[in-house]
Amino acid sequence: MSAPSDATTPAPAARSWPLSHAIEILRIGTGIVWLINLVFIVDPANRYWSSFSTTARSFAPTTVGGPGLADYVSAHPLFFSWAIALVTGYLAFSLILGLTTRLACFVGGFFSAMLLATQFGSTFLFPGGTDIGAHPLYILIYGVLVVGGGGTSYSVDRWMRAHLPAQPIRRLVRAPSHVPWSAAASTNTVLAYFVAAIIVSLGIGFGLVVALPASSGPAPPAAGTQPVAYLNLSIVLNATNGWPQYVPANFSVPVGLVVFTITDHDSPMNWSGCPCSVRGTVTGTETVNGSTVGMVPSSNVAHTFNIPDLGVQVLSPGGSVVQFEVDFTHAASYAWMCMAPCGAGANPYTTPPMGTPGYMTGTLTVG
Repeated sequence: MSAPSDATTPAPAARSWPLSHAIEILRIGTGIVWLINLVFIVDPANRYWSSFSTTARSFAPTTVGGPGLADYVSAHPLFFSWAIALVTGYLAFSLILGLTTRLACFVGGFFSAMLLATQFGSTFLFPGGTDIGAHPLYILIYGVLVVGGGGTSYSVDRWMRAHLPAQPIRRLVRAPSHVPWSAAASTNTVLAYFVAAIIVSLGIGFGLVVALPASSGPAPPAAGTQPVAYLNLSIVLNATNGWPQYVPANFSVPVGLVVFTITDHDSPMNWSGCPCSVRGTVTGTETVNGSTVGMVPSSNVAHTFNIPDLGVQVLSPGGSVVQFEVDFTHAASYAWMCMAPCGAGANPYTTPPMGTPGYMTGTLTVG
């Protein structure tokens, strides 16, 4: 008995030539964006795996609903770092090749909605923002692709439908019409499912940040990363030119958990509109004159201590003592810098001592 024919399966609606090309270019372009993210993840120089826990915990102070989810993700870095890496890889290759395109749009929409919901505070409510701010655009793109028939031209999906006639194989390639990401499902069906999936994903994300309780304290350091060093830095006014200056500017610390103390002898300053959230420290917080904070009022941010390669940002109010912890996982050299506008010229962002080695930037050596 011959296999049943699927000749009754409705074919995707025909599209005009310009629209067809625009949809597929959008699909491939979105895949390339995800491929760039994948390259960032796998490049050892970016330390994605080793810094994942610290990066996740840095969102705790700005998570709407409390720091519970950020603490939980930070405590399970292996699972969440691999989950993000695998989804990123799947979206990159699926969208570029046009393989399971509609399913990829659903996965990408769910992924973007979850990130947007769980980092809503960092994106919309607090200064500085995150790369998650682009995800509303991603969700819109996925919606355009599912409605516009992304993957029906210049894609592996189309090649499979044309060259794999055996019914069992086609069933693997084309899900039944009632499955929302099936190529046989109608546009209205797919759009309805897609909108519902985004709403559910947002609800799950907001639910997680509210439902997960905050940890009773900072997660205990892993074995071998107990505090091994204490480093004291001072911000003083240079006696010759009056410029503010970090002392020392070039210094070394061992691998492990390092406790920094910055004593700021400069005057209070107002940094209007600053990205004033603490990031990259072990707890996502710092202590200012003994009080633990996740953000510092812009009315008094004299200087900052930033390590861009590690995502570290610490704010130093004038006339304060700031303390924080950073967990260094391997030997390396990092450039640190002050991002607060403290230049002595007409433009405080670009004139010395801003960007001047030995004053507001230097080298941190771990090893």
